[in-house]
Amino acid sequence: MPSIIDGLFAGRAGIQSNGTAISVLADNIANQNTIGFKQSRPDFVDLLAGSLSGAGAVSTGSGSSIISTTPILNQGTFEFTGRGLDIGIDGNGYFVVSDPGAGGSRFFTRAGNFQVDTDGNVLDQNGLQVLGFPAGAAGGLEPLNVNVRAQDSVESDTITIAGNLDAESDVQTVIADYPAAGTATAGAGVQLSAFSANANFSTFVDVFDSLGGKHTVTTYFYNNGPGGGTNNWDVRTVVDGSDIAGGTAGEAIEIGNVTLQFGSNGTQASPLDDIINANNIQWNNGSGAGNVAINFSPFTQFASASNIQSISQDGTGSGSVIGFNVEPDGTLFAQLDNGQTASIGTVSLAIFANAEGLSRVGNSLFAQTSRSGEPVIGTPNTGTFGSLESGALELSTADIAGDFIKLISLQRGFQGSARIITNIDDLLNEIINLA
Repeated sequence: MPSIIDGLFAGRAGIQSNGTAISVLADNIANQNTIGFKQSRPDFVDLLAGSLSGAGAVSTGSGSSIISTTPILNQGTFEFTGRGLDIGIDGNGYFVVSDPGAGGSRFFTRAGNFQVDTDGNVLDQNGLQVLGFPAGAAGGLEPLNVNVRAQDSVESDTITIAGNLDAESDVQTVIADYPAAGTATAGAGVQLSAFSANANFSTFVDVFDSLGGKHTVTTYFYNNGPGGGTNNWDVRTVVDGSDIAGGTAGEAIEIGNVTLQFGSNGTQASPLDDIINANNIQWNNGSGAGNVAINFSPFTQFASASNIQSISQDGTGSGSVIGFNVEPDGTLFAQLDNGQTASIGTVSLAIFANAEGLSRVGNSLFAQTSRSGEPVIGTPNTGTFGSLESGALELSTADIAGDFIKLISLQRGFQGSARIITNIDDLLNEIINLA
């Protein structure tokens, strides 16, 4: 049967539960400046000691307890730092990191203040490897490394040129006698200047060989006039002979040609065929034979001045990394000192069926548990995965003002529980004095 002694235990339980709740708020406040921190809430429940006998029996309480600490997974605000390897998650998901010193154990974090070590590995603030999908690779997660791009994207493979050719240009004759690629010592030795003088329009782009060497490729456009229901342009792509093994400086070496055919609406009749496949280019620096596809399919022919709208190519050369940038879809780019950018890979994200079930292990890291479920790994900005914000960090969600208001209530609960114990002690003394 319940007695006054139960009040002592209720008071003790109140001291413990309110004290624990104060510790939770103290933790929130202490992590006000922790990147990616999510504040927690103490959840109270009541305790029962027994029941009073008789009709309509009423249970007597035995104080309170903290049954759980619930993380509040609200989105934090962003602090924009301008640093390329500061990455914030806008929406659902956690970065996936691995500890190579613990058998590759994986952890999850919202803190995106990353860094690069001397070996080129992308690391989090704890020195753990950031996992993602390497550029051009298929399969599972791998540690991201800025040096991987040196193997995947140094050499130019594809060039795309977009622009307009003036439909009112005069018809020009194409120079016919000049060396072709692979026969650098043959031909009449036509100078590059002759091409420029005879062409309606020209443009150039720098391409890179397998060693990262840069070579200038020049394309000349010649209006051949109407024929077969279309207006035709001859396209000749050449390099200086000094760039080709056995060539002569100043002489033109052709690496490919194509004919562009435009209809009456100014668009190309067969854009899929308007690609020069320049194969087996023997550069003069000992690099591997070059194979470059030059795509002219975006070109139009309208009655306006010939111009180039854009040129893109996938080679990066041998430049050194000077900066980083991350796209919302997680693609991590390295900015090189030669003005090029190289894709390193894609930063991965993980989501959980019950993210509140993750185990907090310290250092802004979380571990998977049976309550959280298995991680679903994917790329940012797809499905329910959040997008990434480059040059920004997600700030702590700790609410100092709200926590201090709650602290007042918890302090009163703690003091009241302590006073209950004191008062019951006085009552027990009175009972003893009755003897």
